[in-house]
Amino acid sequence: MSSGNVFVVIGAKGGTGAEMVKRLAEKSPDEVSEIRCVVRNPDSVRADLLPADKRVKILKGDATNYDSLLEHFSDAEAVFFAAQGKGYYTIRDVDRDSMRILGEAALEKGVKRVVLLSSMLVDPRNRFRPIRILLNSPFITGCAGFVHSKGMMDLKYEGEKILRKTGQAYTIIRPGHLYDGPLASAKIVAGQTNGAFAGGMKSTRADVAAFCVMAATAANAKNATIEIASDPKSRGAKVIHPSILDSIKPDKS
Repeated sequence: MSSGNVFVVIGAKGGTGAEMVKRLAEKSPDEVSEIRCVVRNPDSVRADLLPADKRVKILKGDATNYDSLLEHFSDAEAVFFAAQGKGYYTIRDVDRDSMRILGEAALEKGVKRVVLLSSMLVDPRNRFRPIRILLNSPFITGCAGFVHSKGMMDLKYEGEKILRKTGQAYTIIRPGHLYDGPLASAKIVAGQTNGAFAGGMKSTRADVAAFCVMAATAANAKNATIEIASDPKSRGAKVIHPSILDSIKPDKS
């Protein structure tokens, strides 16, 4: 077992989770000694999805099962949570209820930071914005959404609150629209508006992953909720400098 500089990615099979693994693998062995990729079924991970790097370990784990996460958190510097449910009940279990499991397991193992990939506009103050209405609707949660008052965005927001209450050090990242594209597609900008920051301009999953990896160890990002978007008029960078967080403040308790 590695003794330091270990990073865990929950949901490494997904688009942004896989990009997080790639960004971590780009770091030197002195910065990142092991990358634990936690997925429900390791046999389902395509051979070409993750970097062919001996530091990358594909491990079986379930975000909704405390013990299955706990065993992978030992010696972890940070845990990235990029898993997301599909359909009402899985969204409820993964995006909301597993946040208590995540925070408590990380606390027990002494994890320095949990980085949660959330979504812009989850705050209920944005309830009348058309995109939030759509993402919160049964079109996303499926048929079960018609018999429950809360949709995906509501459940994600409640998950954020649950994570904060565990007492585990965290960084919550709220990107706007995500799409597949290359690293350094555009300059990433960060703010704290609880709204459509920078118009919610879309960002590549690669760029969002780069921001998450940087924020995981940045002092200014500790216990902060941060919205990020892209500035398409500005050139991006493959490595995002922590100075982007200079204006970021910790959440009010």
